[in-house]
Amino acid sequence: DPYGYPYANQNMNPPGFDVEIMEALAARGDMRLEMYWADTGTRGGMSRALRRSLMKGRCDLFMGVSDSGDEDQLMGKLTFTNPYLGIGYVIVTQGAAVGKKSFEELNEAGIKIGVPMSTPIDNMLFERGIPRELYLDNRRIMRGMASGEVDAAIVWATAMAVARREVPGFEVKMAEGYVPVEGQRWNLSYMMMKRDKSLINFLNEGITELLENGTIKKKVESYGVPFYAPFN
Repeated sequence: DPYGYPYANQNMNPPGFDVEIMEALAARGDMRLEMYWADTGTRGGMSRALRRSLMKGRCDLFMGVSDSGDEDQLMGKLTFTNPYLGIGYVIVTQGAAVGKKSFEELNEAGIKIGVPMSTPIDNMLFERGIPRELYLDNRRIMRGMASGEVDAAIVWATAMAVARREVPGFEVKMAEGYVPVEGQRWNLSYMMMKRDKSLINFLNEGITELLENGTIKKKVESYGVPFYAPFN
């Protein structure tokens, strides 16, 4: 996706951790990497982007896709590689909320939590009766923190990287050691045509190697994004 910083960003330096990871995978086989940009943010979303890129033969794989378990997502022709990264919602804090490591601790301290509306996080806090401040998206939450509207938030793990880029000097802390819980975390994989078995094997071998030697961790963390190995 051309507008997906910090995953990937067209004509920008640094290019995004997904691009850097793919460069490392390509280098293992002395391959040259070419990017085909497929915008998932327009009408038709991911399904349309896949039909107009991968299924049209304009590229060999689509980066950064989460396996929802929905077979319709694969359209009968696609498959996933092994996952290369875990990602999810994390707790970020500032001011009076620093040091708090759970929803419960924040609630006991009387700290309202900023959350993106109509998300699993929003629903979870609502069901538990935990006060929350609703925002349209992660970007608005981080702006709200920058202006002091809230001191704690639950945001998508990449939101901090975006905020650092858009609000110079703004810094929040992620709850130390926090790991997204089940239902709030997903694995990212590469999607490709299921007939490309040799390429699937090549990528799976590369993913294993780059996870074991720390390359993926290093590249993800260089963007200020917390690294999680693929979740079981």
